Amino acid sequence: MNSYLTPFGMPAFLVLAVVMTPLLVVFLWWTWRSKQRAIARFVNSRLLGQLTVGVSPWRQQFKRWILGLAIVVLMLSLARPRIGYIEEESRGAGLDVIVCFDVSRSMLATDLKPNRLQRARLGAYDLARFGKGDRLGLVAFAGSAFLQCPLALDPEAFRQSVAALDTDIIPEAGTALAEAIQEARQSFSRDSGASRAIVIMTDGEDHEEGAVEAAREAAKDGVRVYTLGLGSADGELLRTTDPYGNAVFIRDESGNVVKSRLNEGLLREIAEAGNGFYQSMQDPQALRTLYDRGLSTLPKGEFAGGKVRQPKERFQWPLALVVGLLVLDVLVSEQRRSRLRTASTGAGNPELKGALGVTN
Repeated sequence: MNSYLTPFGMPAFLVLAVVMTPLLVVFLWWTWRSKQRAIARFVNSRLLGQLTVGVSPWRQQFKRWILGLAIVVLMLSLARPRIGYIEEESRGAGLDVIVCFDVSRSMLATDLKPNRLQRARLGAYDLARFGKGDRLGLVAFAGSAFLQCPLALDPEAFRQSVAALDTDIIPEAGTALAEAIQEARQSFSRDSGASRAIVIMTDGEDHEEGAVEAAREAAKDGVRVYTLGLGSADGELLRTTDPYGNAVFIRDESGNVVKSRLNEGLLREIAEAGNGFYQSMQDPQALRTLYDRGLSTLPKGEFAGGKVRQPKERFQWPLALVVGLLVLDVLVSEQRRSRLRTASTGAGNPELKGALGVTN
């Protein structure tokens, strides 16, 4: 949910206010009753009325409930209520990074658990988590390549685009690495001033030529190219499911079972030509290494990320009410407006004067 749609910035305090309100009512009632019992126990009932002449029980109760209401409203203020929003121009300082994501059928191999495709998806999520402030884009490729998500400061849009990827999104079979690199290059904006990088997630089974040359051309244009290898050198037989949910092997046009292997040699060549480096996704810290050793060392640039909605904080309203209640508590006296001074001092009543310690 967008932040401007959230009615409270700290909803935990709202829950606390809801829980505290009945408890506070019970507490105030209990303390009042306890006070009345204590007075009745230690003060003679015949003298009680004369001792409390001029004191208003209603005003005493009123002051107690004012204080209790102030506590509840304070909890509401701490919950940071929000009403409305303002639009601001968002700006960021970071990198421009486009992820080239292999969605060919070889990504269904299970030599990485649960399979290569899912492992690459998790790696893309990690990249979005590490690269806070970076603009991220996504290019999907198999036999062809297309821009799935343009560069944006919104990591949620990037994650949703990654989640939508599967091996059926591109009908052409194959792994067009060169086309993916070229598509990523064309998707960068030159006016951001940020360093540009391409991160390729693939098993490296390139069915076309020109990937190394495409990476070299990208490097000449100031774009770094990093490669992340998915799979193992031994490879894995490719499986899929039939319409009935049964596991079946994927076969080529000749009817032979297809086995996919990680082509680390090609991925190293591409990364070297693109002034980057290669990292195996068999390493659980592959994305952390990529970011720490590679992306985080590049110069960052400032760029505008478009309009964003920021919620208007309205905690000042209940906080002002709290201050008003506390001022009212101070101003309200427990004494009645009209009171008999002689009675309050015990004048004319020797027994009451003795109880109060008054002497002539």
